[in-house]
Amino acid sequence: MMMKLPAVVLICLSLAGSLSGANTPPNLIVILADDMGYSDPGSFGGEISTPALDQMARDGVRLSRFCNGGMCVVSRASLMTGQWWPSALKGFKGTPLLPEKLHAAGYRTALIGKWHLDGHPLDRGFDHFFGFLGGFADHFTGGPGYQLDRADFKDFPGNYYSSDAFTDRAIQFIVAKPSSDAAKPFFLYLSFQAPHNPLQVPREDILKYRGKYLAGWQTLREARFKKQKELGIVSADAELPARPQNLPDWSSLSPEQRDLEDLRMAVYAAMVERMDRGIGRLIASLKQSGQADNTLILFLSDNGADSFSVKDEEMLKQGKLPGDPGSNWQPGTGWAGVSSTPWRLYKISQHAGGITTGGIAWWPGQLGKQGRIEAAPLHMIDVLPTLIEVAGIKTPPSSSQARIAGNSFAPLLRGDDWQRQEPLYFQYLDNRAIRTAEWTLAEVDDAGWELFNVKTDPLEARNLATQQPEVVRGLSDRWLRWWCKESGEKTYKPESSRNSQHYKPQGDRGTGIPYVPSSMPEKLSERYPLPVTR
Repeated sequence: MMMKLPAVVLICLSLAGSLSGANTPPNLIVILADDMGYSDPGSFGGEISTPALDQMARDGVRLSRFCNGGMCVVSRASLMTGQWWPSALKGFKGTPLLPEKLHAAGYRTALIGKWHLDGHPLDRGFDHFFGFLGGFADHFTGGPGYQLDRADFKDFPGNYYSSDAFTDRAIQFIVAKPSSDAAKPFFLYLSFQAPHNPLQVPREDILKYRGKYLAGWQTLREARFKKQKELGIVSADAELPARPQNLPDWSSLSPEQRDLEDLRMAVYAAMVERMDRGIGRLIASLKQSGQADNTLILFLSDNGADSFSVKDEEMLKQGKLPGDPGSNWQPGTGWAGVSSTPWRLYKISQHAGGITTGGIAWWPGQLGKQGRIEAAPLHMIDVLPTLIEVAGIKTPPSSSQARIAGNSFAPLLRGDDWQRQEPLYFQYLDNRAIRTAEWTLAEVDDAGWELFNVKTDPLEARNLATQQPEVVRGLSDRWLRWWCKESGEKTYKPESSRNSQHYKPQGDRGTGIPYVPSSMPEKLSERYPLPVTR
């Protein structure tokens, strides 16, 4: 086993592009999906058409245990700073960010898409920005938060769609080099909004998937689980965790409920496919411009799938269905569970379904054996030190650098034996967790700790808390010390999800709010017709 890497890897500029042995610093791209579940791409078990991501997985490395923070802002703050999120958000203004470090080392930089952090991207190391500053926007019409660099952007054509526009801008950035920057490598942060609500996508894409989800949640989750076994994502003897107690059986739904649920997921799937189409165009442009061989792409999602459906009643009163311009639908509990396969729970939760990303690393000819699956635990805090090492940047010791919590996983990308030594920590609202090489201790809805043996039960199906009280006590104390250090608080007093405007308890073993699927109104049923069966 290799020795643990330090939090910040000190290397010389002469090692730039060290994974490839090249002298030219590599281009770096981070592609971040928004609220996309673990199993949605075909290469992670999904039935959604994702040929670009699947090809990236075949040519590169699947990072099957890549952890996020379970929530947009949490994950993005850790990605940009290399710090645990309480420290990252608290000191965000004074912490050097990933684009600032790369820009100082001679990279030209751009953020295309969603920012959702404090301040303005152009003040934090980015040369160029197109997208929006807040948490979400209408996919068809944009909104007041959109900017082109620092100017408000209002030029949304009639055929505007966010994923297409972000891809177009990203391609313009990587291909069109000003003469003064011709020799500079680039860093692109392509931050899609898909498949985050509102669930919207062009109608022709929706109709492709209409009717494919009438088989229901259990059937689709089991199908994805079976495929994951075939792919080697999970072991052949793994057992799928039990169906959530707050989710009704699909057979108990009325035809109208099934109709609307099918449409809901059809829109979501079409959004994922549309994003994948853009990723395919981006990679094609890299190849056409001769830059692919010197470009590392990391594909991630910022958290698990969204299990909420808080706008259903309002949307139906307005006569708006999933997919409609001006609508704001979410995936809901049933489909979030499918997207999270094989894990339990969803976005906001700190159980594996909320914090596990199906990551992909792609760099033609530079990552060792193609198509392999690396199951070492990784985290958003590791992205900054990894890209800094890959870029060959010499980072001098300083008090600010010492706060970086992440480790470079560049050796893992090379195919070397790399293992994380420290625990991973998680918290959001009244959900929290600590993960070690042997144990996971997690809590949902402030309902008490659950303990899982990672080696025998990686899918968190069997709670051992009552059988192993000493383990619970030791890990709980360790988590609390971390929390007090990172948050600056003397104790843990979480904000309850029951008091949240947007999020409600979602525990799958009795604490979660029961999910009641909405029904398709008869007068709207032909807007996105089901395929005719014979």
